[in-house]
This record gives sequence, structure tokens and C-alpha cells, in this order.
Amino acid sequence: MSAGRRTKEPPRAHQEEARSDDARRGAGAPARRGGEDPAAGGIDPASPRVLYLYEISKQLTRFESAERTVPSILGILAQALPLRTALVLLEVPGHPGVKTIVWSAEGVGADRLQAARSRAATSYAYLTGSEAARPADLEGEPTATSAPSGQPAGAPRAEAEERGCFLVLPLVIDRRPIFGALQIEGAARLEEPELVFMNAVVNQLAIALDRQAVIDAKQTAAEAAREAAQRRQVESDEQRALAEALRQRYEALVDNLARAFVWEADPRTLQVFYVSAQAEELLGYPRARWLAEPDFWSRCAEPDDRGELEQALRRTLAAERDQRCDHRCRTADGRVLWIHTGMHLVKDSAGAPRLQGVSMDVTPAKEVEARVREQLEFTRAVTGSIGEGVLAMDREGRITFFNPAAERLLGWTTEEVVGRRVQEVVQIRRADGTSVPDEDHPALRAIHTGEPVRSDEDVVSCRDRAALHVSCTFAPLQRAGQISGAVLVFRDIMEVKRAEQVQRLFAEVSAVLASSLDYAETVSSVARLSVHALADLYFVDLVDENGRVERLEPTSADPAKQRLTERMEDFAQRPGWETPQARVLRTGEPLLIPEITESDVGAAARDPGYRGFLRAGGSGAVMVVPLVTRGRTIGTLTFVTAEPSRRYSAADLAVAEEVARRAAMAVEHARLYQHAQRAIRTRDDFLAIVSHDLKNPLSSILTAAALLMRTLPADGEGAHDRRKAEVILLAAQRMLRIIGDLLDVAAIEAGRLSMEKRRHEAGALVRDAIETEQALATQKHLVLEGEIRGGGGFEVLCDRERVLQVFANLIGNAIKFTEEGGVITVRAEPRGDEVLFTVRDTGVGIRADELPHIFNRFWQVAETARLGTGLGLTIAKGFVEALGGRIWAESQLGAGATLFFTLPLARPEGAAAG
Repeated sequence: MSAGRRTKEPPRAHQEEARSDDARRGAGAPARRGGEDPAAGGIDPASPRVLYLYEISKQLTRFESAERTVPSILGILAQALPLRTALVLLEVPGHPGVKTIVWSAEGVGADRLQAARSRAATSYAYLTGSEAARPADLEGEPTATSAPSGQPAGAPRAEAEERGCFLVLPLVIDRRPIFGALQIEGAARLEEPELVFMNAVVNQLAIALDRQAVIDAKQTAAEAAREAAQRRQVESDEQRALAEALRQRYEALVDNLARAFVWEADPRTLQVFYVSAQAEELLGYPRARWLAEPDFWSRCAEPDDRGELEQALRRTLAAERDQRCDHRCRTADGRVLWIHTGMHLVKDSAGAPRLQGVSMDVTPAKEVEARVREQLEFTRAVTGSIGEGVLAMDREGRITFFNPAAERLLGWTTEEVVGRRVQEVVQIRRADGTSVPDEDHPALRAIHTGEPVRSDEDVVSCRDRAALHVSCTFAPLQRAGQISGAVLVFRDIMEVKRAEQVQRLFAEVSAVLASSLDYAETVSSVARLSVHALADLYFVDLVDENGRVERLEPTSADPAKQRLTERMEDFAQRPGWETPQARVLRTGEPLLIPEITESDVGAAARDPGYRGFLRAGGSGAVMVVPLVTRGRTIGTLTFVTAEPSRRYSAADLAVAEEVARRAAMAVEHARLYQHAQRAIRTRDDFLAIVSHDLKNPLSSILTAAALLMRTLPADGEGAHDRRKAEVILLAAQRMLRIIGDLLDVAAIEAGRLSMEKRRHEAGALVRDAIETEQALATQKHLVLEGEIRGGGGFEVLCDRERVLQVFANLIGNAIKFTEEGGVITVRAEPRGDEVLFTVRDTGVGIRADELPHIFNRFWQVAETARLGTGLGLTIAKGFVEALGGRIWAESQLGAGATLFFTLPLARPEGAAAG
């Protein structure tokens, strides 16, 4: 190992200083070598240095620390060589900066010492290739750096004249990074033996420092390991102490539970291996007996309750879910206590299961329950003669009382409902038919708010009969100033509601019949209205234009009857069947069957399957009324009640007849409308066929005209013929556009419009549309300009050719209605998940009464009716909507018009579908 191999030459300024010092010494006294005068006896200069090197080796062998050993080494060097200053720079792992150890000869001033430090810092930075080092001395005080010259500004002139010779050697082992340096400042230039001596010293110093660093690191690691082991031991002791404290606190807690005890047992054998002290206090059996006798826990239970307790214990193990059980236990002195036991399955660190439980004495509560039951029996006897339904519930909404009238009205028995949630028994629907959510039940609102809740509009579902319209009051119950539950009092107001429904029915039927010209939809709507007021099941038989009877989809007010309504379509009127519907169709007179008998079933159903179906329906009564229009019976309405307790009356029949009269009128109007629609479709089909057949001859005309335009000369008699050919070409092109418009309209209305959706930049669409229409705008001296907002670059998902046609129609309209000198602006901007396109003009505008019609087929303002077909905006609307967008217009007369349409914004490439 050699320090010389890694030595870099000091900066040029330093070398020049060294040469300058030699020149100044030229004729002076001979320099000292190795601290000896060569004229003093001819002693070999190398011999003392060997002794010094030996002394240095001994110091390094006894290396204690850099702070103690390095100053001694520097002192020996000062004896071996004529030194002014000596500095050792050391890098300290894990600490910033460089540690500096300094030696100076007597008489060396602070300025020279500071200059030596600065030179050492600069030279070390040069050796290591880093920024200028900022060394720190042994006391930790940072030392300032100065210029590389080593002579600070303002130094005394006498000291500046005595420049020394500097030597810097790196501290390095093999080819590892430099970890320090030794700088000496001598009074004269060092010769080769002195340099060899210094190189040997530096090598030994580097090896000693590196060896000491390894020793220090090992000691540090060993110390850290000892401290970690001590910390782990302390933590382990603390955890054990904490666990013991927690165990003691747990036992102290459970041992002091009032009338309750905690236990743990094997889930398979039920052997108890822990029980708290309260078990002995409560039941009188010693804790040792609990732990010693197998299955003692279940054996101390009353024989009648033992099976239920054991089943609860087994369920906890099988389902791994908490279980609860009320059972009786006999105490050591013969008393019987009611115990409520909750069980929980846990697993220890090894995964072995064990049962944990808490058992509480609930005997006082059970005794109170018995007294409450006695009081309830008395209350039931008192309220048994009340006509209104009465039920009571606790604060959690669980029913505690149910009087006979409530049983009769709702179809439940007291035994079935006590303990159940009120929402399960009293299921309420609002007047609009929507169910009241459990959390918004009036009973719970009365309990939570402390205020009564009253209603005459609610409908209550019954268990074995149709839902009831009731007048009800939910009032909170208070005991000792606290709300303990609520009471419900309700009565049946079905007859009152039925009369109101009939009046509403007439008004709603009239409104529904006027709302649509689709007779099937209209009659179905009437059916949905009628089932709530008149029937549980409703169906319509209509006679078509060919005399065939068609049964529309039956409607039921009760979802439970849905299967019957579906099968009702399978038993529509058949030839030769004398059903009630056939009789009414033949006679034109209404039919009322107050009660369905077996003979009625046999007469109405010749088919055994139909007969069984009618019996399964449980029908109570039937009304069949004719649909008569202009003296002709076109169908029947059948109303069926499935409730045996309900019978139709003459008043019900009168209501049904009025409904049928209005429905017949609507059916007739709807059929007339359908005839008109078929005529329109026939006309449209004819237009599509004619348009398609005209395209072929028109294509020939266009080809011939274009050929003439290319072949005829542009001057003389040929110019005249070219103008005629141009007229033919323009006329054929216009006719071809008209045909295309007709075909597009036909495709839009038939739902056969094809679209090739791709990603297109919105700005490019606007620019292409403007370029296409620019010539026409220029011809009319109009300014046609585009504007892209939102930074541009956004894309839409569309069919490019269809969108350009939309733009052509909108811009063409704007050109048509804008006077010369006007401006037409085409704009695109992103709006949320769509792109908004606008075409704004400064033309005459559109009147407010015309604005709703501009997208209708063949519609044109009177002033420009001769300028087009009236299909452009219709086609634009069809294209935009087929692409998933919207289109509309805004205008003020005299202030121009603006047409808007939107298209879906294309998702960025690679974005996940939402």
C-alpha cells in the first residue's frame, strides 16, 4: 500500500510558490535535513528517520483514538522534519464535513495557521474531486476557508515573506475512496528520502485509522445489539406485568358484577375451566365444583330448560355466532332463578376454540313480565268490545297488545303478533301507492318525536283480505314522564274512500282517455285506474275490424293474483262459448253477477282447465259491461272482485257503465287515428319507393351533363350549349338532394338510420363544414367564421358525414335567411360530457309562434316556402338524436337565430368505461 500512488499534484499556484521559496533560499544557509546539521559529524540522515518511523509505529500499535494518537504522530513528525504546521483531515462516517487535527510550531501566527487550514481544505477538495471542504477542528468549531494561495488578505508583510513548502498526502487503503489527508508545511523543500519517509508515515497512519474504524464499528454494533436485547427484555417484562395487571383487573371486574357471572368452557365437552366469584354468590355452588364436575353448567339448569341451553351452546360452536338463551337454574338452597345467558365463541393463539359466556339473573324482570301479562289480559277484556282496532307497542316498536277488533280487521291473532315489529304487521302504503319505509313508520315517529301522528289517507295491508283504507292515530305512551312506547287506534273507512274514489275515477278516466290515441294503452290505463276503485281483477275484450275477439292484457290490483291475470289471456272468448262476455257482446246489455256460484262457473267455462282456473281465482262477484260506440258493440269490460265478502251493487254497475261509455269513445277515436296514421305511412312508403326509383335515371342525367360540360367548348356556340348542360346538371343535383332528403326522412322515421361512429376532433368538423359552405356564403357576400372554445383538441364520437350534413343544413338555412353583409358564426365548446355546437346568424330571425315547428317535416316559413323542401332541419334533428345528442333553436325576430346541437364527448384514449 502506498499513499504516493493516489497523490494528485497540488494546484499550479502552490507549485509556483514552492519554486519561489527555493529561489529565495538560493544563497542562504544550507537547509536542515532530518533535523540534523550535515556539517556536524557526517551522521547518516536516514538513521534518525528510521527511529522516528519506529516510534510512530509503536504509537499506532497502541492506537487509542484519532484525537489522542494523531497529535502524538504529528509531534514526532515535527521532530523528524523542520515543520511549521501539520494538519490531518479525517472524514467521520455519518457526520457532515471533515474533522481537522492541527499541529503548529512555536511562533506560528494565527494567520499562517488559518492559511494552512484553508490550503488543506482546498487541496483535499482537489484530491477527492468534491466541492471545497469546510473542516471542523477537534473542538467542533468550523474553520473558514480562504483563497488557494494560502496567504489571507491583510497578513503581516514579514510573515508573508517567509513562505513555506507544503506537501499533501491522501489517506487511502488500496483503491478504496480517500478518507482523509495529511498536510505538512516545511521550512524548505523536501528531498526524496524525506518524501519516502512521509509516504511510509502516511501509509501506516492510513492503516491504523482504517483498523480503528473497523474496531469502532464492531464495538458500536455490539453496543447496539446489547441495548436492543435490553430493550426487548424490558418490553417483555412490561408486557407480562401488563397482562397480569389486566388479568387482575378483569377478575376484579367480573367478580363484582351485580347478579351476573362470567364463565369459560370447552365447547365440545362443556367442561367449565373458569367461572367468576359471582356464580357462587348467585347460585350457591362452590367455584371448585364448577371446575371439577364435568357438564356441571347444564346439569344445574332446570330439567325442562336443559335441552334448550345445551342446544344454544352447540349452536354457538356450529354457527360460530353469538347465541342467547333464557333458562331457569335451581340454586343450592332450592330456589329457582331465571337466567339470561349470552354465549360467544373465541379462539386462543393456537386456534383452539373455547366458549365464553355471561349469565345474568333476570328473575325480577320475568316476574314483572308475568304481572304485565296479567294486566294485558285485563286490558284485553276491557277493549274486547271496542269496534276500533287497538294495538300497543314498546319503545323498540315491538307489539305488546292486540285487541280483537285489530285481529278481525288485519287478519292476525294476538299470539302471532306479540313481540313482532309493528312494521311487519301494520304495513302502510301512502295515498300514492308507495310503501312507507320501515324507518319512517308513523309508530316510530310517534315514539321518537313524542307527538301523535294522525292520517285518513293511509292504506293498511291485511293478512287474508284486501288492503284497508283506515283512519288511524298513533299516539306515544308515557310512563313516569318518559316515552315507553306507542298505541295505535284505527277504523275501517273503506266505504267512505270508495265513494271518493268513484268521483276521482270519472275525472281520471276522462283525463287518461284524452291523453293518448293508442287505444290499447288507453284502455290499459283505464284498467289500472279501475282496479283500485271497482275491482281486484280487470280485463278487456275488443272486437277487431274482422270480427275477432281480442283479450288485452288483464290487470290485477293484488300482486298475489298476478299468476291468475297471466292465465286469463289463455281463456279468451272462443267460438261457441256462452260466456258472460259473449252474452254481453251479443245483447249489448250489461251483466251483473252478485255472487259466483258453481253453476256460473260451469256455464262460463266449458273447458275443464278454465273451470279449475275460475275456482282457483276465488272470485266473489262479476260485472261485464259493453263498449258501445255509434250503436255498435266493440267490446266488453269485465270487473271481478276476488273477495268473497264484497258484492257488487247496482250503484257499482252504474259506475262501470259510465267508465265503459267513456272508454268506448276513446277506443273509437284511437282507431280513427290509427287509420290516419296508416294512410300517412302508406304515403311515406310511396315517397321512399319513388325516390329510390328516381335515383338511377338521375344518376344517368348527372353523368351525361357532366360529360357534356367537359367536352363542349367554352366559347362560341359551345358556350351556349355548356350553359344548358350546366342548368341540367344543377337541376339534377337539386333533385338528387331532394331524393336524398326524402330517403333520410324515411330511414329516420322507420328507425333504419345507419351510423358509423368514430372519434373526430370537434374543431376539424367545424373547419370542414365552413370550408364546404364558404363558396356559397362568399357568393352572397356573407362572413362565415368559426370559433373553437375550451382550448381545442377535444373529440366527439360521431358519423363524420352525417354531422357535416347537419352543419350543411344549419349553415344553409342561416345563409338563406341572412342579408348581404351579415355574419354567420359556427362554434364548438365542451360542456361536461358532451360538446355543444352552435350556428348563429344575424338574419331576420324566427317568429315565436313558428319556433316550435321548425323541426317538423315539410314545414317552412311562408316567405321562403319556394326555396326548399322543408326537410333540412327534420333530417338534422334525426341525425343528431341518432348520435345521442340534442338539437334546439333560440331566436328573436329581427335579431337573428341560433341553432344548437350536442354530441357525446369522446373519452380520452385508454380511459376505462364508466
